[in-house]
Amino acid sequence: MKNYILPAVLLLIGTGTAFATQEAKSSSNKLATRQGYIFNSATNQWDKSIMCSDDFDVICTLNGLPTGQQVFGTAGEEVDHPETANVELYKLGN
Repeated sequence: MKNYILPAVLLLIGTGTAFATQEAKSSSNKLATRQGYIFNSATNQWDKSIMCSDDFDVICTLNGLPTGQQVFGTAGEEVDHPETANVELYKLGN
């Protein structure tokens, strides 16, 4: 009986660590999502657009293509029409 206690405890610790690691990864992915904005020259203001990421990857564009209109983020809180949007954003995970 004593021969099974240590392996059982190690198995439980390993399982708990695996779940904790997975939860940390999913939490960090949620933090990377940012609201994107595009400049509307007709109204001369920044409008909400698609969701992007602040993790370095492919530049976030409106249609997802390299030739599309680039989407930017703000340094402040998310609003409908910020005064400026000058933070470079990147395409969400592939």
